[in-house]
Amino acid sequence: MSRTTKDKKIVSSRFAEVARRYARNKAAIIGLILFSFILFAILFANLVVPPENVTAYDAHNKLVKPCAEHWFGTDNLGRDVFARVLYGTRITVGIGVGATLISLILGAILASICALSKKADFVIMRIIDVGSCIPSILLALLMLAILGGNVVNMIITLSIASVFGFTTQIRAVLLSVVEEDYVKAARLSGTSGIKLVFRHILPNALDPILVYATMTVSSMMLSAAGLSFIGMGVAPPSPEWGAMLFYGQKYFKTAPYLEIIPGAAVALAALSVNLIGDGLRDALDPKAIQ
Repeated sequence: MSRTTKDKKIVSSRFAEVARRYARNKAAIIGLILFSFILFAILFANLVVPPENVTAYDAHNKLVKPCAEHWFGTDNLGRDVFARVLYGTRITVGIGVGATLISLILGAILASICALSKKADFVIMRIIDVGSCIPSILLALLMLAILGGNVVNMIITLSIASVFGFTTQIRAVLLSVVEEDYVKAARLSGTSGIKLVFRHILPNALDPILVYATMTVSSMMLSAAGLSFIGMGVAPPSPEWGAMLFYGQKYFKTAPYLEIIPGAAVALAALSVNLIGDGLRDALDPKAIQ
């Protein structure tokens, strides 16, 4: 049996074991089911509701309560709330996932440099220490005030605000892996730095990094919604959930569904990702093996 075939069998066996432990976690399965609906909304919103319904005004159907024609009612401009919540999934969840991926990649690159070079580690960590002293919400507000509020700028802003935490977390994991004997042996054998990172260091540190990244997605979504709620995020008429909450608060007494439905969407999206993250953490924990 070749080494490649043996490695594939080991990976397949471990994946099956992790999947089995994840499937035993009922809360994690609920989170996966909830996120499946979110993923469906992101991918197939066009098939459910025509895009023009998101911004279509109807002066004769303002503030209509949820009914058969308008499942989630209409807002103060007569726009269908169901269509806006459905398409808003792409914006809010997209910002959360996009910002997390960018922060993860940048943090992994910086942390890998820190793990390979003590001099670079000292310089990078001093910069990280300075950046970490600035509250992330203040940094995000400052950047959005300069760049302006739109989807791209929101992703850039949240990525930069979160890269300090990602670098610190990933660095801590990588430094423990670097001290392993197989990494030292690979370095002594002349393995290049890039190959050392991608073949020996990152693959063996992937579990905690994956869990941390998954848990960060929910905080990114909440941050995106919060920034839009205070008027610094995605500007209307984009159907971002936080912006919908902001414009619906003045109608809370007469049309409470304008607040409840987008708020529930944010809460359920964050809950689903947190449940998935908790399930992954338990499934990947070696102590959970029975």
